[in-house]
Amino acid sequence: MVNKKSINLPLDKKYAISSFWNYTETPMAGLRAATIVEGVLAQKNITALSLIGGGAELDMDTTKKSFLTKKMKEAKSIGADYLIIGNVQEWRYKTGIDGEPVVSYGIKVIDLQENSTVFNGVGAKSAWGNKSIGVVAQEIAKDLIPQFVK
Repeated sequence: MVNKKSINLPLDKKYAISSFWNYTETPMAGLRAATIVEGVLAQKNITALSLIGGGAELDMDTTKKSFLTKKMKEAKSIGADYLIIGNVQEWRYKTGIDGEPVVSYGIKVIDLQENSTVFNGVGAKSAWGNKSIGVVAQEIAKDLIPQFVK
């Protein structure tokens, strides 16, 4: 896990979560990571209003900047105080006898009032072949989320 500093955002504020940008060759890895993070947030009693779209959503925007601008506008329109976004760098099984899962993604939290990033962390993990990519992604989320809200 890599993060400059932990913060403690208030639980009584409204959070929105967006699809994550996918830098992998695995289709819809960004959508998968975002929904896993959304689920882990819910386990911790943090409600995040979902702005996670379908597979074609990311194809409509030609740049990451336009996608982010659109999601920030959507989040503000539903009254969110913070927007949770992310990037997926790796989401695959290693080739070989056991096919070990390898996952790497980052989470960024944007304060929509200040238009500034208040948290930016990344996690990477691999595991033995008896774990799935989803389990590894969930473990990363469980490590990253407590670094910005407790």
